[in-house]
Amino acid sequence: MRETRAAVLHEVGAPLRMETIRLRDPGPREIVVRILAVDVCITDALSSIGKLLAAPPTVLGHAASAIVEEVGSRVTHVRPGQRVVIAGTPACGSCFYCVRGQEYQCVDIVGGIVPPWVIGAREDGTPVHSDGGVGTFAERMVLRESCVVAVDSSVGDIELSLLGCGLTSGVGAVVNIARVTPGSSVAVLGAGAIGLWMVQGARLAGAAEIVVVEPRAERREIALAVGATAVHDPADGDPVEFVRGLTEGRGADYVFEAAGPPSAFAQALTMTRRGGTMVPTGWESRDTTVTLPVVDLTVTSKTIIGCQYGNTRNRWDLPRFATLLERGLLDPAPVLSKTFTLDEADQALRAALGHEVVTGVLKMPS
Repeated sequence: MRETRAAVLHEVGAPLRMETIRLRDPGPREIVVRILAVDVCITDALSSIGKLLAAPPTVLGHAASAIVEEVGSRVTHVRPGQRVVIAGTPACGSCFYCVRGQEYQCVDIVGGIVPPWVIGAREDGTPVHSDGGVGTFAERMVLRESCVVAVDSSVGDIELSLLGCGLTSGVGAVVNIARVTPGSSVAVLGAGAIGLWMVQGARLAGAAEIVVVEPRAERREIALAVGATAVHDPADGDPVEFVRGLTEGRGADYVFEAAGPPSAFAQALTMTRRGGTMVPTGWESRDTTVTLPVVDLTVTSKTIIGCQYGNTRNRWDLPRFATLLERGLLDPAPVLSKTFTLDEADQALRAALGHEVVTGVLKMPS
């Protein structure tokens, strides 16, 4: 019998509880993995308080590094013993979106959320779900093959786990979506996990001006350390005017919204120059709506492109991003705030909600 210890959300807003779950058998296109390290995302924290779609009892978490232990009869892309990245955005490779090169919109994304994905049962027989069809707050998990990518890399388990969410979303937003060009100007609203990876991606892309708008002093310092050329506290004045002041009054060529509040979307679009590109990534809940100025949407020829996991093609992008980590071209150290044990998963979520950490990671025992 496959069993795993997991941090289970039993009630929205309540603390996670450690519990033993009996995992079900993997299907033909499913695998069983042993989790190595988990990137704790603010999305997990928002799910725990009912802002997203978690259906208790559920195992949260959607990004991790792991070892494949068992594979189903029709699994073709991974084998037992391989180290893999678990990505919250799966890619089946064969649906309408995947065959058109839009793997970041794979039907498996929705397929893991509605209806809730059952991964096993509690000791009393109650079914347990995994959030988004993933669920990494556990020692072991049964997953769809589409959720994992084998990555042969020398980077550590903690660093590898970052590829499952924040790193890939942030760097992907820069190189896959906006396609920032050398010598250009970039503005980033929000210096959280995704925003700081956007800064690093913009630096790699050769942006000449990288401006970060962030209210927290410690995060502004990190932004400068990873490549920002200027930082701004919104309390010190209008961020739009600050960015325009650094770009001869035009606004930035590329603006990345990674803050979340609806007001940040309008602000990001306004600070984008005419003909420029704005990439929104933040959100506070699934019900949030935004109001945007009509002139910016019509006569200014600005482009708005949404970001789902950096619009990443998993089996292509994850290995190359791992290579950037190996060669020191991307630096995880400033973004990694603290490691937690699995038993401390609830503390990790509270730290994320309270903005006490940029990135917390659950490190499993060896």
